[in-house]
Amino acid sequence: MNLLQSWNPATMTALAAILGSLAGALGSSLSAWISQRHQDRRELLAKKISLRERLYSDFIRESAQAVFDATQNTFQDPGKLIPTYSLLSRIRLTASTSVVESAEQVITTILTIYSEPNLTPEQIRSRAAKHEDPLRNFSNTCRRELESLWNLM
Repeated sequence: MNLLQSWNPATMTALAAILGSLAGALGSSLSAWISQRHQDRRELLAKKISLRERLYSDFIRESAQAVFDATQNTFQDPGKLIPTYSLLSRIRLTASTSVVESAEQVITTILTIYSEPNLTPEQIRSRAAKHEDPLRNFSNTCRRELESLWNLM
């Protein structure tokens, strides 16, 4: 005699209901786990992006001050570059190679400007009119990196 033939219809119906409920609960739990995992990943990525934006902004602010100081003064106080070098080291911890190389180029440019004669206000205006911006490449490189991170979300 076959095992299924020995079960009555009520037992079969109850077993089907239990298995159906179990499958539904398992599917629902699995779906919730996957959704939570993706949400956690998006939140972590958003936090990383926010931290990098802040870091890059701080580097831009410190570098811009150093560039202006370099146009007006000779290099007598190396301590003025400590914040910029500190930010560069922090950038090295998280940023892509292209961002790090661009930040290093900014510092090289600052040191070059310090070694040149001080600029007059007219020379500064002339450079600004020519869109000579030692931070442009760094800003553009950072923007591309941040956009690529946002596209991962």
